[in-house]
Amino acid sequence: MAILFSITTKDTLTGRWESKPSEQGNIIGVVFKADNSFEGYVNKKPFASGTYTFNPVDSIFSFVDNGCDGRRGIYKIMLYSNSDSLRFEPLSDSCEARKSGMLRLVMGRVK
Repeated sequence: MAILFSITTKDTLTGRWESKPSEQGNIIGVVFKADNSFEGYVNKKPFASGTYTFNPVDSIFSFVDNGCDGRRGIYKIMLYSNSDSLRFEPLSDSCEARKSGMLRLVMGRVK
């Protein structure tokens, strides 16, 4: 039973993720760490950090970052292409600027 549990709850989020370059050449990235913290960057320069929880069973991602006055964002993470690509579907986020940016964001795992 323990082997089955470890296979079905594989950590699919921890690691480095990046977008493709935008029309302006900007690359957005995030590093999700095993201690449930994350760091976001644009063109390798830090711009956001915070903490998160991720439930791999229902793909619910909840986080608080250093922007948006500490308001929590809750999203469903849509993993595809063998869990090497992701996008965010908003469930609850009162920070409109963050929500708008995340709606357009598609990221791939950096190997």
